[in-house]
Amino acid sequence: MERHEEMLSPEEQYAQLAPTLDTDGFSLYAAAEEVTGLKVYEEFPYEDNRGMFELADGHTLLRYLEAAYFGTVTWEIVPGTPYERAILGEVDKTTPEYRAFYQKICAGAAAHIKKRIGKETQNVKEPISEINKESFWDLIHDAKIACGQDMDVMLAYLKDRLVSMGPTQAQNFHDIIHAYEDLADKFGLWDAAGIMKEYGCSDDGFIDFRAWLIAQGRDVYLSALADPDSLAEVIPYGDCCFETLSYVGDYAYEQLTGKSAYDQTDWARYETLLAELEQDIVYKGGIEFPREGPELKQYLPRLCAAHPGWDGKTRWNVQQKEMRDLIRAGKAYDQRQAPKKKHRSHGGETR
Repeated sequence: MERHEEMLSPEEQYAQLAPTLDTDGFSLYAAAEEVTGLKVYEEFPYEDNRGMFELADGHTLLRYLEAAYFGTVTWEIVPGTPYERAILGEVDKTTPEYRAFYQKICAGAAAHIKKRIGKETQNVKEPISEINKESFWDLIHDAKIACGQDMDVMLAYLKDRLVSMGPTQAQNFHDIIHAYEDLADKFGLWDAAGIMKEYGCSDDGFIDFRAWLIAQGRDVYLSALADPDSLAEVIPYGDCCFETLSYVGDYAYEQLTGKSAYDQTDWARYETLLAELEQDIVYKGGIEFPREGPELKQYLPRLCAAHPGWDGKTRWNVQQKEMRDLIRAGKAYDQRQAPKKKHRSHGGETR
C-alpha cells in the first residue's frame, strides 16, 4: 500500500514524479538555481562560451552547479589562451550539508512540477477538428510538444491528425502552411538561413528552412520575420531543414481521396488567405534586401556571433544585374538607418 503524500519526504515525492514528468531533470536544476542563487552560465564562462551548456540536460547542468556550490571545482589554464577551464571534482553526497541541500531542491522541483500539472489541467483544450490560422498553430504546437526535434515522428503525428479530420481540413492545412512559407520568402531571412545551415542555403534549401521555421511554432516564426536576428536564440537541428513538412497536408489528402492537394488549391481563395495571414506579420525593415558578408554582420550581429563557424560569406549570384541592384539597395537602406554622427565645431558646439 502506497504511503500518503504527506508522509513522503521531498526526495521521495520527487522520485515518484521524475520518471514521467522531469526525465531531463530541468525542474530539479531550476530548483537548485533558486536554492543556491547560482547559474552555471555565470560560474563557468569558458564552458558557456564554447556552447557546452546549449544542449545539456538538467542533470548535467546540476552536476556543474553542485560542484560550484560545494567547492569541488579546480581550474586549469587552457593552453595558448588566458582562459581557465573547469575540472569537476566529486561532491560528497553523504554529508549532512548535501542531504539537506538535496531535500530542498527536491521539494522545489516537486512544487514546480505540481504547479505545471495544475496549469496544464486548467488549460485543456477541445480536440482540434477544424484547421484555420489559429488551430494551425495549435496543431504545430501539439506536434512539437509530442515529438520534440524528431522530424520523422512529427511528420507521422501530423499526418495521422489530419487524416482523422478529413480531406477538407487536410487541404486547409496544406494551403495555410504554403501561405506561411510564401510570406516568409524574404532575402533577409534567407541570409539568416545561410548562417544557420551548415553548407549555406540554396533555393530549395530555403523552402525547407521555412518549413523548419514553421515547425518551431508561431512565436519563433513571427519573431524571425520581425527580426531575423532573434534566431540567435533558437537551437538549430536537422540542418534547419524540414522538407517533408511542406507535403504533410498533401500526404493526408492523397491518402483520403487519392488526389493531390496541390491540384485542389483554389488560387483566388489562396490570395485571400495570404492577405489574411499577412495581417499578423510585422516585418523587420530592410528584410526584403540581400546582403553581403560585412553588411550582414551589421544587420544580424547576434546571429553571426551565435554561429562562429559561418565563414562570413554569402552566395548571392552577383552576376545577375537584378541581384546586384538589390544588394546596392540594401546597402543604401542600411546607410539611411545608421545613426548620424554629430559633428562639432572648433568651439565645441554641436552643429
